[in-house]
Amino acid sequence: AWFNEPFMWLVVGIPLLTVIAGVSTVVIASRHKDTMVSDQFRKEGLAIQHDPARDLAAARIGAEASVSIESQRLAVTLKLGAAEPPGALVALLSHATRAELDRLVVLSREADGRYVAILQELPAGHWYLELSPRDRSWRLRGDFSGLPATLELVPGSTP
Repeated sequence: AWFNEPFMWLVVGIPLLTVIAGVSTVVIASRHKDTMVSDQFRKEGLAIQHDPARDLAAARIGAEASVSIESQRLAVTLKLGAAEPPGALVALLSHATRAELDRLVVLSREADGRYVAILQELPAGHWYLELSPRDRSWRLRGDFSGLPATLELVPGSTP
């Protein structure tokens, strides 16, 4: 019988395994797509270059921030040189390895001048924080691992 012939299984088996591997690769690629590069980077040829314009803008206005991150609360004390403090701040919390956990939080200004927002519980891991006004004209960056966390953000500090 044909199914008892080992050479036949070699001839049919290799193409069959190739088709199965190809279909598996397509399924994996479609389920785990690459994340988009954020707007503070630019692509030049095959290289991706960091764009420091927003960091330099923060240095020009003398922006500094003290950040306190607790399990469900984010508080920021912002120091600006002569610039007018914004009505609200935007905090981008990016997980170091899992893009689906990234969060965008709007912090409202309170009467005492601090900016506060309520957070959903942050999973454990290494996090990056980007703090900017709503118009994204400047930014301060930092990183942390574990909660509670206290950060001092100054212009040009890279996580």
